[in-house]
Amino acid sequence: MKYHIISATRSLGLLPVLDRMTFLRKTARTARGNRAFRARHPDFAVPPANLAFDAYNKVDWVDYHDLGIRHARLFAELIRQHRPVASNFRVLEWGCGPGRLIRHMPGLLADRSAHVVGTDYNPATIDWCREHLPGIDFALNGLAPPLPFPDNSFDATYNFSVFTHLSEDMHAAWTQELHRVLKPGGLMIATTHGEHCRYLLTQKSELLSYERGDLVTQKRFEEGKKWYFAIHHADYVRGTLLAGFERVEQVRAGANAGMTQDVWLGFKPHG
Repeated sequence: MKYHIISATRSLGLLPVLDRMTFLRKTARTARGNRAFRARHPDFAVPPANLAFDAYNKVDWVDYHDLGIRHARLFAELIRQHRPVASNFRVLEWGCGPGRLIRHMPGLLADRSAHVVGTDYNPATIDWCREHLPGIDFALNGLAPPLPFPDNSFDATYNFSVFTHLSEDMHAAWTQELHRVLKPGGLMIATTHGEHCRYLLTQKSELLSYERGDLVTQKRFEEGKKWYFAIHHADYVRGTLLAGFERVEQVRAGANAGMTQDVWLGFKPHG
């Protein structure tokens, strides 16, 4: 029912109003718990509430901390499993938001002495990350490519819930760009709204399109923002989104990962 209401609100062009009301409600609801978290973790920098809400639709610092670690561990373990130890090991998070995952990566990949880099298209987010998350490099990107890096720069790149908020044209542009900045044999990890997110398909036409294996986008909101939804059938991911990669596979994340999106791996060909 919640997403039927959102769909109707989207059609009326009222999502910005709903978004503001939701922010105020969640800020009030989490205020006591957030104060307690900050008292327990005085050295753990939390982002401004508006940046967290813009990126994650949440302003809960326990969730930001705990789920951030769980997701980061999943991606770090996949990188460790699938990329050999190498000198000048470089990892990119494209769409890092206000640091929920990337802040944990240097420690999780300490055995690789990884040089970790994050990018985002929100200048305020990048400014906050640069000020509060030392030991990580951050760069601003646009809604569309390019990234400010040379070809063949990274051993691995990962993104969490970025393709989930982009148009089909941007899907194609960004997979090509991420392919470009990966070293030959490099690993890309991406998450998508898959079967678990079927509930987002509130219109019969959307469901039929999804079942044909198409990408479904729900627009009427600014592209790149959390209410701009893209829902991905597995056939679309394999046949279109990651068509330029090899050894494409869907990962079954364990229950401890707290992952509700589909997780995909793809490797840049050596040739």
